[in-house]
Amino acid sequence: MAELQLVTAPTTTPVSLIEACAHLRESEDDSTDEILLKLDAAVDFCQRRVSGSRQFCSATYDYLLRDFPSDGDECRLTLPIPPLVKIQWIKYYDTTGTLTTFGSTLGSTASTGYYLTAKSQNTPGYAVPAYSKTWPSVRDRPDAVCVRFIAGSTATSDIPSSVKAAVLLKLEHLYDPERVEEGPTTKAIDDLLACVNHGHYG
Repeated sequence: MAELQLVTAPTTTPVSLIEACAHLRESEDDSTDEILLKLDAAVDFCQRRVSGSRQFCSATYDYLLRDFPSDGDECRLTLPIPPLVKIQWIKYYDTTGTLTTFGSTLGSTASTGYYLTAKSQNTPGYAVPAYSKTWPSVRDRPDAVCVRFIAGSTATSDIPSSVKAAVLLKLEHLYDPERVEEGPTTKAIDDLLACVNHGHYG
């Protein structure tokens, strides 16, 4: 069973505090801490509502696996939550239990030993072994393989407007539930996020 662990949380949000305050018709001096807290909650809510899962702003994760993919899976080591920015490293416990960095001694492929494919916003990214290479055998343990990767947009200007609008709608509902009705608001949010579902992102 694969496990995803957050290593470094995003340092930004799809909309700024200035944009959030303008949408709420509040000054930055009014309830700033409350607005920021509910803005983070709105982002988390919207990310979880996207079909296929998405990371809006850049964050670092560890993806833990019991084993590398088999030939039947075309050897693809597929990573969750696009858009994938980069793989920082792939480590594994070899059959002797030694933690090893994959590709660190593979000569011509130098720093990795694998190819990064489908590095785009509309499909999950994945790694495959470099030409003539195979995934190594691993120790039998639930965290035998660990992939550290970065996902999410590095610039808020790259985040679709539909995502920003959805976040602002949810923020408004969390900040003042009496201002907007939950049912119609959630429907509007889902309609906006449908634009960034798996296969339609970017």
